[in-house]
Amino acid sequence: MNYYYITGTSRGIGKATAEKLLENQNNTVIGIARSQSIQHPRYRHVVLDLNMLEAVQAYQFEQYTDAERIVLINNSGVLGDVKHIGKLDSQKIVSSFNINLISPSILINSFVAAYQETKAEKIIINISSGAASHVVKSWSTYCSTKAGLEMYAKVLSEELIEANNTDIKVFSIAPGIIDTEMQTEIRAIPDENFSGKSKFVSLKENNKLTSPAEVADNLEKVIDNPENFPEVVMDFRDLD
Repeated sequence: MNYYYITGTSRGIGKATAEKLLENQNNTVIGIARSQSIQHPRYRHVVLDLNMLEAVQAYQFEQYTDAERIVLINNSGVLGDVKHIGKLDSQKIVSSFNINLISPSILINSFVAAYQETKAEKIIINISSGAASHVVKSWSTYCSTKAGLEMYAKVLSEELIEANNTDIKVFSIAPGIIDTEMQTEIRAIPDENFSGKSKFVSLKENNKLTSPAEVADNLEKVIDNPENFPEVVMDFRDLD
């Protein structure tokens, strides 16, 4: 059996990926989110708010005797407060770092600790963004948290190489610009808070957004054949 832990399965990429993986009868999905939107005999839901760090620290990954593959997909993320630095809400800064960076880092650490001796293929995938490596004005918390998680993945990869551990693979994947509720949120930002808004409005109007289902298909390709993707940092737009 293959076991997949996916954060943010209530909608968007997380939900599409969970539903895609559940098409295979050898897969079990454990969804981690505040609310449940998937009903399936091989889907288990864990109610966990990634903004609540004590709860995230207390979360324990299960042990399996029949696992052939165990995967963690850190998908949950928030855009955060979209304003220039100096006008940001302090609590929203904290929440953005909790959800986008601190909680995924904790989950990765717990995942490695739980399964490093388990005789199964292990894969960790962080859903990243082009904003991890490109400045987007007014997106300071989103850019910096995605960049931080990308570096966390790079460090883990180097540690695995040093330990000659080939059982764990780690990826940081930018999926492209996806037609999700985050895009709806971006298009609703007041113009005075985000000078780059018109680009995202145009992408929607011209049907240039990628669907969550397409991202799920690409994620499945990486999971099924990780040896074909030697780099930690990837951008699905480069696969075309």
